[in-house]
Amino acid sequence: MFYENTAKPLSKELSQTLYGTELQTSVSRMEQYQSCPFAQYANYGLSLRDRETYKLEAPDIGTLFHAALKEMAEHLRKAGKDFSQLTKAECETLAKTIVAELAPKIQREILLSSNRYNYIKQKLEEVVARASSVLAEQSKSSGFSPIGLEVAFGPNQDLPPLQFQLDNGSKLQLVGRIDRVDKSQGANGLLLRVIDYKSSKKDVQLTDVYYGLSLQMLIYLDVVISFSEKWLGAKASPAGVLYFHVHNPLLQRNEKLTVEQIEEELFKEFKMKGLISANPDVAKLMDHNLETGGRSNIIPAAIKESGEFYKDSSVISDEDYVALKQFLRKKVEEIGSAITDGKIDITPVKNKQHVACTYCSFKPVCQFDPTLETNDYRRVGKLKKEEVLDKIRKEGGEKDED
Repeated sequence: MFYENTAKPLSKELSQTLYGTELQTSVSRMEQYQSCPFAQYANYGLSLRDRETYKLEAPDIGTLFHAALKEMAEHLRKAGKDFSQLTKAECETLAKTIVAELAPKIQREILLSSNRYNYIKQKLEEVVARASSVLAEQSKSSGFSPIGLEVAFGPNQDLPPLQFQLDNGSKLQLVGRIDRVDKSQGANGLLLRVIDYKSSKKDVQLTDVYYGLSLQMLIYLDVVISFSEKWLGAKASPAGVLYFHVHNPLLQRNEKLTVEQIEEELFKEFKMKGLISANPDVAKLMDHNLETGGRSNIIPAAIKESGEFYKDSSVISDEDYVALKQFLRKKVEEIGSAITDGKIDITPVKNKQHVACTYCSFKPVCQFDPTLETNDYRRVGKLKKEEVLDKIRKEGGEKDED
């Protein structure tokens, strides 16, 4: 009758024993804390893990896609080529070879264990071939080219970590690995953008950024811009962050299409989502086919005849990017302080139909039950883009550049 399902904060001594006074952590850990503080504690504090099962799951497929595209890029680099020089036939041949090399490394050779999994392997080859073929076509229409793959930042890595001195006396080092960094050098100076490969649809939702649920891509951009002089020898400007969906789409059309029309429609299915600089020249660099009064099939941008962006373009001004960067750094400090202060509340986030508990492995541990008076979600509402930016401008405040 009097049961309360609450998690008391850890004492300072216990928190320091678990995490130390110098916390080295990833952005995904901070996102998990914002989704549910207790899940972060169970994962990183108690180091709880699911019992391993012999089956192919979404993370395994995502890992294979990442590795395959990285290997393909490495193969091209060694040959002195890039994606723009790849033919469709070469994409298919390379995909088959690379997936065959990677298959034994996935889940203890599960892709080689039966005819069913061999069929799945063939389907994965088709996905990698299709994705690499589209990357090749996109590269032919872009003034950006990869400058780094799997770029690590942290102590003794390609780039230094982002470091923070927290109000409670602890220190925080943010470390990680960036899928792909592209650069463009020209009249606009050195421009950098971050590309992330995803096996499911993903976009930059500023509401999620504001609540600390989606920090990764924009913090990665902060890292490469902040340390560009040390890394590339020149100060860079931010061009944007983009998600590339690795998949092999099926078209459903009522009318009959020619082969060329089918290829064109399939290409549109790979249009990247994300957030780019609100500079029409930068957008046109990312897509040479983007003309004034037209829409891009590569990036989330469309330009009016007047030269301005259409309202549905996913763009951000340089001034708002500076405010966003400062806001994100404050958010990192806020989350880092909460972790090291030992706050482990059982408060999963809920946004309309999305609930943090849905795919959480730690439900048997926390025993969260919304019917209990002491258990409730941290409810977040959807905000309009201008509302979010207004809050970010006010809360970002002034902060040093690095």
